[in-house]
Amino acid sequence: MKNTLLILCAGILFGFSAQAQKKKVKTKEKFTVPASVNNSFKGTYSDVADSKWSKSYNGYYLADFTNASAQKQIVEYNADGALVKSRIFYDVNALPENISTSLNARYSGVPVKELVRMEIPGVAPYYKATIDNNGRKKELFISEEGIIAE
Repeated sequence: MKNTLLILCAGILFGFSAQAQKKKVKTKEKFTVPASVNNSFKGTYSDVADSKWSKSYNGYYLADFTNASAQKQIVEYNADGALVKSRIFYDVNALPENISTSLNARYSGVPVKELVRMEIPGVAPYYKATIDNNGRKKELFISEEGIIAE
């Protein structure tokens, strides 16, 4: 009788622990890209065949794709179809010459972890570089001319 009770209790405990380990999968909310956003995207990036759309927490529509230069690019639009921001991701082994020269002059030997070209309407294009400076991540903002701001 005691063995049966112990086996029953052990079965219940294992059952509860198995249930506790199941993760609830959060499904993405379904949405449709408004025609104004799609038209703006197609008007600027007509040569893009495969883009993945998502929606940001602030309600902007993001298109993720590979651009004509074989770089990952993400463009962000508001609901009216106006461009909010564009990000182009560079291979850290193939930095633009002006950026590479500036970084080597100021941070010689410091590895670049990520380089993104930011384009925001009304703001001059700039680069955002993430470097690993002695184990500490640091973000730098670099102008088209190669001027570094920290």
